[in-house]
Amino acid sequence: MTTPATMTGMSMTMTSGSSMPPSTGGMDMGGMDMGMDMRDSSSILMTSAEMAMVFFQSVTTPLYSSAWTPQGQGSYAGTCIFLIVLAVLNRILIALRSIIFDSNPRLHRHNKALISSDSDDYPGSKTDLELIGGQLRNQWNSHPFKVLTETFRALLEVVIGGVGYLLMLAVMTMNVGYFLSVLGGIFLGTFVAGRFSTGESH
Repeated sequence: MTTPATMTGMSMTMTSGSSMPPSTGGMDMGGMDMGMDMRDSSSILMTSAEMAMVFFQSVTTPLYSSAWTPQGQGSYAGTCIFLIVLAVLNRILIALRSIIFDSNPRLHRHNKALISSDSDDYPGSKTDLELIGGQLRNQWNSHPFKVLTETFRALLEVVIGGVGYLLMLAVMTMNVGYFLSVLGGIFLGTFVAGRFSTGESH
């Protein structure tokens, strides 16, 4: 005859025995998860190590966004032509800046009265710092500040800088076709408008 105490002990033994396998399974699952995490992290590290900055040839390299991804030889050629035109435009804008601002006498105040009266002093009577200060004052006085002119100059510099950075991003794709297109555009742009940007400031 089984006493209540014996039944209670048997139930406790069965409960403890039945609870063991799930805990062991949980440990196994945790080990599996840790193993998978380690394999995933190692694969990520291997992928980043394999990403070397080398030139490659591909007709499906995205440009500026994933939406601009050539799908064949025709669209890839169109993208290269766009980069050539963009590089030519960059050189034309640089030449335009030189024509408008560097070679325009109306933006400079050429006045001999601006020259310091101490220019007749004996050589060596001024220190280098005083000479530099006099040159800076002469340059400041010979370039008057005009809000409209400086606004246009700043906007032109922003456009030139933006086009230049777009060309840089195209080169950073490390696509050979994009790189050669940018170089070809720089050559053509300099060939067409390079003579206008060869002033003293360049």
